[in-house]
Amino acid sequence: MTTSQIFKFFSTAATAAAAYGVSTLLPGKALSLTPRAPMALRIAEGQAWVTLDAGPYGTGTEAGDVFLHAGQTLWVAAGQHAVVEPVGQQRLQYRFTRTPVDVASTATPWWRRAAFGSPSVAVASDACCA
Repeated sequence: MTTSQIFKFFSTAATAAAAYGVSTLLPGKALSLTPRAPMALRIAEGQAWVTLDAGPYGTGTEAGDVFLHAGQTLWVAAGQHAVVEPVGQQRLQYRFTRTPVDVASTATPWWRRAAFGSPSVAVASDACCA
């Protein structure tokens, strides 16, 4: 693959990503959000470090750090504070979309999805935790 083909490929990918509502977060920057409704954070490119608080009810079981790779999704509860940062020196492209109420209410908690051998891994999203 030549250099011009590589640039054309990445330019096309970036244009396609922008067409589908993908946002970009540059290295050294962070995004802080607290959704009013359940939301899905889907990573399109790069790696994300997401820090979640205890949620609107302060249970603490939903809090912690989560590392996501391209193609992975993390469900964020309504009222739960999340801080998203790119890992390393790569940009992060992500999509943050509202989730249907029935999907959000039945989603398996991220720490259970990340457990090895969990049957819910194939059903729910594939977040990885630290």
